[in-house]
Amino acid sequence: MVWLLPIYFLVQTGYQLAAFHGIQSTFDNGDSYVASVTDFDVKQIAAQTNGYVVLNFSIDDGTVVEERLALPVQMAQVIMNSELIPVRYMESSFNPIVMMPVYELQKSVIKVNLGVTGFGLVVTLIISFFASRFARKRIVDGEDILEIERLDPENIE
Repeated sequence: MVWLLPIYFLVQTGYQLAAFHGIQSTFDNGDSYVASVTDFDVKQIAAQTNGYVVLNFSIDDGTVVEERLALPVQMAQVIMNSELIPVRYMESSFNPIVMMPVYELQKSVIKVNLGVTGFGLVVTLIISFFASRFARKRIVDGEDILEIERLDPENIE
């Protein structure tokens, strides 16, 4: 069971790498559009603040794309008063829509997430290794039997 946590961190690292590659690919190879903001909301629950934005734009073949994107508070502050947002769009990407005003911020957030997740992966791998080694040793050698011996002066004969 102790190995489930490193596996989780490994999956999260893979997800963050896919997200980073997705926004990078969309930014580099996607088509530029101007999206209108059809809905925007920022919610504060306890100490967490997050929100969403709904973007609507038409691509070259006439298809209307409407997407609801989650926003951390830092990104929401950047686009809060915008009615039109320049975006890059590439349908086949892991992240098909990149909002241009928050692109650099989004990249830095993903890099921080990668760092934290990578650190968590390394730490849990080390802990899991030593815990497994300890458990294996206990299984092979058995547990030490503790003998409790009283050394009180009144009980000594």
